[in-house]
Amino acid sequence: MSGAVASVDGTPEPGDLVAVVAAEGEVLGYAHVAPASAIRARIVEWGKDSAGEEGLLAAVRTALVRRENLPGLVETDAIRLVNSEGDGLPGLVVDRYAGILVVRPTTAGMQRRASEIGEVLRASGEAALLRPDAIALRREGVPVEERSLFGEVPDVPVSIRERDRVYRVDVRHGQKTGFYLDQRDARDLVSDLAKGRRVLDLFSYTGGFSVAAAVGGAASLVAVDSSKEALARGAEHLAPVAEEIRADLVNADAFRWLRGGSEPFDLIVIDPPPLARRRADVSKASRGYKDLLMHGMRRATPGGDILAFSCSHHVGPDLFRKIAFGAALDAGRRIQVMATLGAPVDHPVSLDHPEGEYLSGLWLRRAD
Repeated sequence: MSGAVASVDGTPEPGDLVAVVAAEGEVLGYAHVAPASAIRARIVEWGKDSAGEEGLLAAVRTALVRRENLPGLVETDAIRLVNSEGDGLPGLVVDRYAGILVVRPTTAGMQRRASEIGEVLRASGEAALLRPDAIALRREGVPVEERSLFGEVPDVPVSIRERDRVYRVDVRHGQKTGFYLDQRDARDLVSDLAKGRRVLDLFSYTGGFSVAAAVGGAASLVAVDSSKEALARGAEHLAPVAEEIRADLVNADAFRWLRGGSEPFDLIVIDPPPLARRRADVSKASRGYKDLLMHGMRRATPGGDILAFSCSHHVGPDLFRKIAFGAALDAGRRIQVMATLGAPVDHPVSLDHPEGEYLSGLWLRRAD
């Protein structure tokens, strides 16, 4: 799209729908604009003809229909209904927790149209909370407004079911929309691998992987996180299976805790928050990931498994595998790649937006 400019009469306001025109005058598509943002235009329609505002609402309806028959979503009542660019709706995420929807706009265009989007979503849930990404919207120069779009959104956490696991999701205050639905498949894998094993859950947050390990029959569990509040919620999640597993919840910096110990584990989950939020962070982030992986490999028992993740598209699958290779060399361990891991089917990625594939994971096994 070299040489393309946004064509609009007068000065565009944040969130306006404008034509995107090539230097030769050809209309390439239509975009929501944000003049104050580093990303000034996000395409919502390709081609010279526009369906206008109805086109966006039609795309929301299409995303909802596509979720109806997706495999792998029949044993959970918590799914992603709209996945931003992956559904042709840049700047819009909608997650459903039981009957409660969380609508998370990250652009001025989607924030401005939240009420209309909410009307389309009415048939998909009992209530919907508009919970914008405050940091992203401030960059786009628009005010942040959190409110109910329809129905009564509870002030208490919402119980969700995921296979044979139960979690309580704080839709008002939890990270992102309240829970990490993108790790559902990985939690299934942890359940399958955990039976009779000593499990370490680093950056455990509210215990998503910890509960998966406990339900899977782990012999013991150590969960490490720097947030006391997150660990407290993790303890609540583990309470129904507390008598079946020896669990130790540790409030500590995971980097320091991992470097400072020697206790071996049969299954290790390493799922840190984004270490590379910007391209300029990649070098420092790579060192951080390598440090975690190297010490994790040293703590893994022979035949032990490590599930490691990067949740930044700046550290994608190729780079992450190279980091793992370097970590194995420095750890002095022979490591097998059992599988690559990523987000589940309700998190589609558009081929013309590879940045949407932000979650890179590896299932590693110590082979020496």
